[in-house]
Amino acid sequence: MASSIYHNARTERQYKAATGLSIAEFEALYEFFQQLYRPKAVLIQGPTQPILTDKKEALFFILHYYKAYPTLQNLGMYFGISDAAASQYLELLKPCLKTALRQQHVLAKRLFTGQTSFEQVFAGVEDLFIDVTEVPIERSAKQEVQRKQYSGKKNSIR
Repeated sequence: MASSIYHNARTERQYKAATGLSIAEFEALYEFFQQLYRPKAVLIQGPTQPILTDKKEALFFILHYYKAYPTLQNLGMYFGISDAAASQYLELLKPCLKTALRQQHVLAKRLFTGQTSFEQVFAGVEDLFIDVTEVPIERSAKQEVQRKQYSGKKNSIR
């Protein structure tokens, strides 16, 4: 297999830039991940030789994807595989990473059944930061609907 960015990452700074984790955090997560990931002998499409047989490289692959969100073409180029193989590996690795994070007790809570469950999870937390993305919506022709949707933050249009 061609050399990938995993083989080039050596320093703490490079690991953090590529995966969001320090080398120690990566190794701690790897202890859980290695028990879950089983390299496939053959992918549905692509080469007949297994590619991500190194479990550390597989973990690096999925973490880099979530950290940087490169296109499948770029991800394939970074790891020396086709974009189709990159897509297949993502689907193979996502459940392994999720389970490893759950076993390590660091998986983020995403859905709450109500205010009570939210308060239970964040009991004792004084500062909570929520990272969101503004999603543009089509402007309604009805004034009443526009007023409900408009936050008043962008400009002074009434």
